[in-house]
Parts: sequence; C-alpha cells; structure tokens
Amino acid sequence: MKKRILCMLLVIVLTCSLCLVPALADNDKAADGTRYQTVFIHGLLGFGYNDKISDLMCYWGCTSGNMINYLTEQGYDVVNASVGPCSSCWDRCCELFAQLTGTKTDYGAVHSSTVEAAYANDGNNLKHDRYGRDYTGAPIVDNWGPIYENGKVVGWYDNKLNLIGHSFGGPTSVMLLQLLAEGNQDEINWGKQQAKLYGGDWHDYVSPLFWGDYDGEYLINSVTSLAGVLNGTTYLDACDDESELIMSLVTYVANTLGNTDINYIYDFQLEHFGISSVPGTNPSADTLKAFFNTDKVKNFLDGYDNALYDLSVQGCNELKRGWETYDNVYYFSYAGNRTHQSSLTGNYLPDSDMFLLFKTFAIKMGSYQYSFEQVQDIYGKNVSNINADWLPNDGMVNTISARYPIGAAEKPYDPGNIEAGIWQWSDMRYDHMTFCGGILDLDPKRPAETKAFYLEMMQNIAGTTPINNDNANKDPFNDIANSGYHDYIVEAAEKGIVNGFDDGSFRPNADVTRAQFITMLWRAAGEPAASGSLKFTDSASIANAYKDAVTWGVSKGIIQGYDDGSFRPNQNISRAQMATFMFRYLNNVEHYYYGDVQPVSFADADQIAGAYKDAVDVIVSLGIMNGTSATTFAPNATANRGMSATVMLRMYNLIH
Repeated sequence: MKKRILCMLLVIVLTCSLCLVPALADNDKAADGTRYQTVFIHGLLGFGYNDKISDLMCYWGCTSGNMINYLTEQGYDVVNASVGPCSSCWDRCCELFAQLTGTKTDYGAVHSSTVEAAYANDGNNLKHDRYGRDYTGAPIVDNWGPIYENGKVVGWYDNKLNLIGHSFGGPTSVMLLQLLAEGNQDEINWGKQQAKLYGGDWHDYVSPLFWGDYDGEYLINSVTSLAGVLNGTTYLDACDDESELIMSLVTYVANTLGNTDINYIYDFQLEHFGISSVPGTNPSADTLKAFFNTDKVKNFLDGYDNALYDLSVQGCNELKRGWETYDNVYYFSYAGNRTHQSSLTGNYLPDSDMFLLFKTFAIKMGSYQYSFEQVQDIYGKNVSNINADWLPNDGMVNTISARYPIGAAEKPYDPGNIEAGIWQWSDMRYDHMTFCGGILDLDPKRPAETKAFYLEMMQNIAGTTPINNDNANKDPFNDIANSGYHDYIVEAAEKGIVNGFDDGSFRPNADVTRAQFITMLWRAAGEPAASGSLKFTDSASIANAYKDAVTWGVSKGIIQGYDDGSFRPNQNISRAQMATFMFRYLNNVEHYYYGDVQPVSFADADQIAGAYKDAVDVIVSLGIMNGTSATTFAPNATANRGMSATVMLRMYNLIH
C-alpha cells in the first residue's frame, strides 16, 4: 500500500510541475505521413485529449512543446488517447478500445464481477461496474475495428493502427494487441452461457475486444514502447520508506480531484469503482460520500485491479503470461538509462543531469536486489533474480525491463534492418520523462532533440506501413511505395526538386553524390541562371545534367573544391557537407536570419569537423536535418536519395 501511494504522489507532483511552464511554439513545416493512424497512450497518472490539463501542457512533449501538433504539422495522422490514469492494464485496454471504436466502455461481465467479489472477500464493499463511459459516435480514429449496424457487429474495417505507449502505456499497448488477437476465454464462456439461457449468438453478449475469433493481430501494425514497464519495476519496492509521510495527503488529493469540478482539469476516471464522477455530471450520492471517505481509495489501491499492482514485478509477470510476439507486427522499444556504475560499490548512481525529483529513486533502484524465484515469465521459466542486471534505470523503470518482455524474440535496433515479429530495442541516455520531452528541462537543445526523436519513431513506423495500391499507382516513381520517405519524395517531385531515372525508378536507398545534391538545391531555388566557367581540375567529369547547378553553386559561394583543385562530383556527399551546402545557401543567397543558435549536443558532436560545425548547428536548429538517432548526428555518414529529398523539401518550405 505504501509503495503504491508513493508512486501516485510522484506522478501528481510531476503533473503539477507541467502546469507551471507554457508549451513552446512549433514552427516546422509539414511533409510526411503513413497509411495507418498512430495512437499515443500515456502512462501512469498521465493525461490525454479528454483532460483540460492538455490545453496547458501536452503530455507528449511536456516542456519541449506539443509533439502531437508537431507530428500533425509534419503530415502524420496521430491522436492521443485518454485512459484511466491509475486504472489496471485490463481496464485501460477496455477504455482505449471504446475510444478507438466510438462505443460504450465494456469492462467485461466476468472481469467486473470477479474484481468486485475479490474486494468483498477482503472485507471491502468497493464495486466494479461492467460498463463505463460512452464514446458512441465519437471515435478518436477513423474506420478501425468492428463495423456496427443496428447495434450489432456486421464486419470489421480493413485497417490497422500503430500504437505508441509511454511507461504504463507500453504494456497497455501490448495487452490491447493480445486481447484483439486471442480474446478472453472467460468472457467468451460467459457469453455462451448467456446464449444458452436467453437465446441468440454469444457474440451479442460479449464485447468484440474479447472475441478473438476475428484474427485481431491484423488490427495492429506496430507497437512502440517508450520506457515501457514490460517486466515490472523495482521502483515500488526500492522506494518504500518514503511513503509513510505522504500517504494521507495523496489519498485526500485523489479523492478531491475525482469528485469536484477540478476533474475537468485532471480526471481519475474511476467512476466504475464509485470513487470519482464523470466531468460535467452531478456526482451521485455514493461518490459524494467517497469525497469524505478515503477508505474507498485505500481499498482500491490495496486490491489487484489497478495500475500500481500491474506495474510491480510480480503483477506485471502475472499480467503478461500468454503474451505472444506476432510475425506480422513490428515492435520497437526505447529504454532509458540516466545512471552510471559506482567504481566503489558497483551500484548505479544517477547522472548529474538527471531530473532532480528522480535522483533519490534512481539511487535506491540502483542498489536494490532480491530473490524472486516465483515470478514466471511468458514462457513459464523462472525470471532471474532481481540482480545487478536490474540496477541501471531511468529514475522510475529499470532499463532491462523497458527493452522487451523477457523471453521474447529481440535484437538491438538496426535502422537498416527493421523486421517484424521481433522486439527491436534501443538504450537511450534519458530519464523517465525525457521520453515525453522533459520536465523543467533546462537543456536548450531539448526541444530540437525531442522533435528529432519523435520523427525517428514515426519514420520507423512509416517504413513498416504499406501505401494504398491506388496511391502507389499514382506515384511518380515505381519503387517508392514502401519507402519511409514516400510522401517527401512525392512532394519534392511535384515541386520539381527531384527527378528519377529512365527506368521510372527513384532509388530512394541509393547514395547521393555531391553533384546530385547541389542540383537538388539549385532546383529548390528555382533553377536560377549562372554565368562563368568551372575551373576544377575534374570539371570534365561533371555530367551535363549537373553543370548549370554546379556553376551556380560556385558563383554563389555555396560549393568549393578540395585542396587539390578538384570538385569530385561523383563522390558521395557526407551529412556534414549537406548541411554546409544548405547553410551557405541561406547565408549567401537568402540572407536568412536564424538568430542565436546553440551548438548541437549529439554524443558524436566532436566528430563534426570545424569547417562544418556552424553549418550543422544552424541546419539542425532550423529542423531541416535531424540526427540519425536521438543521440547521434553521424556527420561523416553518407545520405540516401530519400533522405536528401526530405531535407531539401524542408529547405524549400523554409524559404518559400
């Protein structure tokens, strides 16, 4: 009980902190998208589109700005859900399914009665209604899930979703997929009993979420977990000592928020337990009594149908029994680690720049080990003891827990080899809330890095998403239908910035040469005329298709040769050189004012040569180029034609 109350207080404090800082404005241009919509699912005590607090501070972006708006401006079709902030994973999945399909929340007849009976056995009179909030007619996504006619399911939409979950949103995403794919046998058996007693088909008595006879795995295209609690967290046990001081405070706050007009701002969504009321409705007599009775909240937290039990190592491993990894679903995970190992004790300590509120928790998690032989993983084997492998953490979640469900197929993330049916994980030097943009983060580069990180996620997803055949037939090139840069390439071609090859291909994964890139920039500038002669030692090797562009680039001081007098037109251009070409264009042709610019803070910033450093700083700050990951820029790496079309389109949108 104590550890659960502590966890609640922590996130409430974080939430209050968010309200104090205004969101930063986003001015980036739009230019990408995918066929399937993407749904963002918040974590423990988070908030979504239904909560007025989102008008002050978006959970997705926090003090770095509203990432939902930013991704929308980039052309991505994204929405954010608003599920119970401290509800169990099961209840959250039911609420999420109702929001996605525009139906009434159905927690399941068996689940609701079983939970209520468990509370009664413990001497508690806490209820659990079968039905919750009604979202009929107001789905947050388009044309997904079951198709209804006259209240009955007559088919299913041929469409998928991409799911992105932070913290508790990670297992919520996985469990939603699991329920859709496998159903729930207890709910199905109950439905069949009702059909025998009262007639009709058992499907009429059971929510489609629990059917499983429709192959639900085909409803989800990808799952992305950000600091997801995929194996539980030792945070709840390691930080048990602090709970005594704040237990009564948090209980009172939870009750107050759930039963007054404040729930317009932040909504606990616990009316199915009789604890809170729906915003905009008059509280019932029971919920008014709950306002003065903290026992209901205590009873709720002492039970097993809540987020805090599901987040424990034991609860999470019970939760995920039977989880499968499906061959046609893409899995991405990002695990945080803002700690380092002490040379004296071998324990893990927080990095100096970890968010202050997390440091105490990180210290305790970084030294916490115990034997937990009884916990079973998804394959029925004993999970290893909570040993030294569990010590690195992000201040709330163990790094090892956030990578993948223990026992599942996995590999380190490789952007050049994305596969379905396997968890592809990356370790990030992030604390728990950096994945959401950071809280009161004083790093001036945090907004730009957050944008780059979210774009990387969406580009991964875009690469897994098929394009409609009708659209593919209209593509200007015959080989870009499944490229993650598809929409950028199409728009760049429409604007005359890029063209293809004689065989009708674009070759999005082919490298770009120096001559080709200056030609793209020349076209983005409107193909201006230029006079003069080329005096490079290898001018004769510049193809006629590129000579006007190279001549213009030289005349404007955009391109220069090497010390030996050559231009090397057929040499693959590096990312740092790309940034430099565009930087010189902005300075020499557009005379663009970009204000004060902070140096990039990528981990490989020291690899950027001095001649290119100012250019990289400016081009990244303008959002024209991003890192190859959230922590690396890779200045010496080459760029492919798809990425080149992307950055050039961003340049075009900036100057027009």
